[in-house]
Amino acid sequence: MKKTTRVERKRYRRKIMFRMVLMLTLITIGLAYAFKSEFFNIDNIIIDGDKLVSEETIITASAINKGENLFKVNTNDAEKYLEKLPYIKVSHIKRKPPNTINIWIEERVPVLQIKSLATYMLIDHEGIVLENQDKKSEILPAIVGYNITAKEPGQNIKEDELGIKLEDFFTKNDIINIIKKINTINVDLNEEINIDLNNGISVAFGPLDNVEYKLRLLDRILIDIENRQLKCKMIIMNKGENPILVLDNE
Repeated sequence: MKKTTRVERKRYRRKIMFRMVLMLTLITIGLAYAFKSEFFNIDNIIIDGDKLVSEETIITASAINKGENLFKVNTNDAEKYLEKLPYIKVSHIKRKPPNTINIWIEERVPVLQIKSLATYMLIDHEGIVLENQDKKSEILPAIVGYNITAKEPGQNIKEDELGIKLEDFFTKNDIINIIKKINTINVDLNEEINIDLNNGISVAFGPLDNVEYKLRLLDRILIDIENRQLKCKMIIMNKGENPILVLDNE
């Protein structure tokens, strides 16, 4: 093998250095062009995952504007801005040259409403308050009677305030099925639970113990009532181990 001379090694180093300088120069010129050229100004903002939050709200909250240079957008900051919105759990923003921004969001979904004085707090399955309303929503189960201070959107109702861990109920399909049949959960002064179902049946549910088991049992009872076509007006679950059906004899 031929041994390289000092002159050859010096020439080789110069060639490598020249290539590196040329590459850095081209990159610098390319970046300068990208940051200044109108060719990379944002024309399109595409949003995916939005069902509850309007596109206008998302774009405004992200602080991304059409006409802005694509490469000047700080996507990390924009994601943080979006995740400050109570209804947005996770966001991801991606540049798509030459002129498009893609915004993907995962929304929080209200599963329950809790009455506090004259306010109904809509919360998700993690207990995050999504919004406060003056009127009761007709599509969400409502809890009334709890002494819970009204919270601002984005704040969290903790497990010790509610007495149950919401995630234990809203991540299990069989439990979700019975919860969807509930109109109102009433908590009296003795912390006894009374439930009004969407079909007009009242349930004396009793205290907050063995809640999962009792909800599953209630669902089986309702299925049996429907299959047997019984006219039931009340289910008593707080008087012994066996539930009692009160039938409408009219």
